[in-house]
Amino acid sequence: MKELWLFTTRFPHGLRESFLENELPVLCERFQRVIIFPEHPEGELRSIPANAEVRQPVRDPFAGAGIGCMVRHGGLVFRLIASLLKDAPSWRVLRAQWPYLRARIAQFVHRADVLKREVMPDYDPERVVVYAYWTHDWATVLGAVREAFPRLRFFSRAHGFDMYEQQSMNAWIPFRSFQLKYVERVHCASRAGMEHLQRRHPRLAEHFTLARLGTTDHGIGPFDPTGPLKVVSCSFLIPRKRVLLLVEALSLVRVPVKWVHFGGGVEEEMVRAAAAELPAHVQVEFKGLMQNAEIMAWYRSHPVDVFVHLARLEGGVAVAAQEAASFGIPVIAADSGGVRDLMDGRTGVLLAQDPTAAEVAALLDGFRSGPMSTAAYRVGVRGAWQEGFEARRVFHGFVDRILFDAAAQSPIEGAALSVKKAGSTGEAN
Repeated sequence: MKELWLFTTRFPHGLRESFLENELPVLCERFQRVIIFPEHPEGELRSIPANAEVRQPVRDPFAGAGIGCMVRHGGLVFRLIASLLKDAPSWRVLRAQWPYLRARIAQFVHRADVLKREVMPDYDPERVVVYAYWTHDWATVLGAVREAFPRLRFFSRAHGFDMYEQQSMNAWIPFRSFQLKYVERVHCASRAGMEHLQRRHPRLAEHFTLARLGTTDHGIGPFDPTGPLKVVSCSFLIPRKRVLLLVEALSLVRVPVKWVHFGGGVEEEMVRAAAAELPAHVQVEFKGLMQNAEIMAWYRSHPVDVFVHLARLEGGVAVAAQEAASFGIPVIAADSGGVRDLMDGRTGVLLAQDPTAAEVAALLDGFRSGPMSTAAYRVGVRGAWQEGFEARRVFHGFVDRILFDAAAQSPIEGAALSVKKAGSTGEAN
């Protein structure tokens, strides 16, 4: 295949979807051309490889289809509404969300209409692979396009909110049955997420495969087990990341601590206020939102004793924890989503899903006297990361899989590959 079409939420604009910075170089190695379609092109444009380009056929992502367009696509509108009726947990919930969902249907119809006119004339299934980075809005739009262009084949990834219903309002994912009707395969960022989708949709179980994300190798980080215990966390400051729980734990520690946090969000003011009340032997530094490259440069030059990740409702294998492990930094993490994929006994301590602040504080107090505070342990952390999450290994395996699937869809090559596909494990890594 010569060309990949990658549909994202914002990437390569702004700071979000930073994990694509690890994946895109491999995609650009394996495809002659990568065209990126961001849904919301907001923020500064990041550097991308020379053979990648950005296209924005939908000028206004919030624009809805007019009455004439909705009438012309009446069948599509009907099927989107039918999907909502099938997926909604109750009529009451659907009625409460209907004004919002009605606007979303108009947006999807408009986007699909634009893609059909401005993008699909360039589509050739023998030459182009189509990839939705989330099983979310673009998956719905591409499904709508596929109704008119049956030759269109696309696959998607699923990470967290697009896997777990409880992360969405009223614990359901609108348009889910419509998305799954048209997507060829959903590549899940964690085993837990894959198994959740297989349980939820048993008739489509073979559509869901494991394809973890990976992080780039920047070498092992510096190690200095002296001075205050150096604790790092990296996440958005939002309720499900439970950074306030870490602050509560730090209020209980007896040993001197230097805590550095990367990331911002809606709880930032609350977290800062709570941190201001910490005892004098706990130093705090908030780094705010930073480019991923800046965070990696910081890790290379600053010794860190332990990375703490206490999120609940995690989806995939937390990329921030992977990045810390790549530097040999031990991880203390709550058991949520796919985090346990990283925590195999060599990388740190896996806590219960809902740990107490006292449990976290006890681990931090005893850290320097335990096995994790040794150079040998850190070598093991990095080794475990290299085996399962090193970016080039993981993403090359992922591309092998999607190219195999694309070739299998070809009438010329499909028959030759059918025997091999029957013996596949269904895992990209």
